[in-house]
Amino acid sequence: MKIALAADFHLGYRQFNSRERLQDYIDAFIKVIKKVKEADVDVFVIAGDIFDKSRPHPGLIRKFLKETSRLKCPILLIRGNHDSPRVLFEKYGGDTLHLINDVSKIIYLDRKNSTFIKDDVCFVGVGYESCNTPHEIKRQIESVKTNASKKIGIFHQLMDFPGVPEDRADVSRGFLRNLGLDIILTGHFHLPYSESGLFNPGSPEYWSFDQGECITVNLDTGETTTKPAKKNGFFIIETDTGKGDFVEIEPARPMFFLTYETENFSEAVHLPKIRDYLEKYNFKGSMIKTLVKGQSKHVRTNLKDLTLGEPLVYKTSSLLKHIGPLPTQADVSRVFSEYLSDNGINKITAKSIVEWLENNKEQLGILKEGEMLQALRNILNSKKVY
Repeated sequence: MKIALAADFHLGYRQFNSRERLQDYIDAFIKVIKKVKEADVDVFVIAGDIFDKSRPHPGLIRKFLKETSRLKCPILLIRGNHDSPRVLFEKYGGDTLHLINDVSKIIYLDRKNSTFIKDDVCFVGVGYESCNTPHEIKRQIESVKTNASKKIGIFHQLMDFPGVPEDRADVSRGFLRNLGLDIILTGHFHLPYSESGLFNPGSPEYWSFDQGECITVNLDTGETTTKPAKKNGFFIIETDTGKGDFVEIEPARPMFFLTYETENFSEAVHLPKIRDYLEKYNFKGSMIKTLVKGQSKHVRTNLKDLTLGEPLVYKTSSLLKHIGPLPTQADVSRVFSEYLSDNGINKITAKSIVEWLENNKEQLGILKEGEMLQALRNILNSKKVY
């Protein structure tokens, strides 16, 4: 038997509050359906988080039903943490996935109807469990009695995959292997992973910047290291052999995570370098995150000058640490004065600004923004020391 396994479509996710990203997730789902149809599989499994919200827009439900209706094979769903909280079932007697089960041929594997058997293969679906997770999973798997020759478990939990902190994992891979399952299919972890008899497809679209192409630039040496973007897609698995092939889905747009490192950051020296380097990624539709990290005399850094006009998404952040011990209260004025001087303000004016701030520190909390800006303009336009 040939199985297609996908998960974490998150239909309806408006990533970065972008309408384009909302459509990108829908397009990724459509690409998966098209490739699953081309693969002519016997069963299509979606291991949770079909939708990003428990109450998706009716148009998304319609789109999901329309696209999946193109497949002729059985489609199995389980509950993810995003698309089906238990409270909706308890309060209203059903949720969106139950509705899909009722109005289509799609099969929702829940606690009451957790199994599906085809060609001597028994699928057992265990939706997301948030409390007492190992106990609940074990109870549900052991409650299934079947004479099928193969038993396949479908889960939506975070496991101890490489890179996942031990205290964050809901269950271990070893725990699931001890439940007597021939093949384990999982969702929830947004990166693809597989090992003997265990498959996690990840999300078919970028979920976070660390999944994109990661470039690290050492501003002191000029050395650049690059890690390629993570793959997106789904698995096709042969039950006879327990082996699977990963089918890649091309993301809608490129994503870059740019990290700039230095031992002594200076806005005057390093921001122009960063700005020049960014230009090669400044094209329409890209998604970029810039991180400046290392050490600096002035931890506060103004990155507003790194704005780019073409990318769909552009974010900047700083993880600079102060060089040496943090300044005492007595040193704050001196450090701030040096900061202003390093950024193009002459020493006399910088001193005037610092003295004005010290003399008016009790009023700073109640001054309106316009009043403070006007006071600073007066200093910049005058040699008078306030």
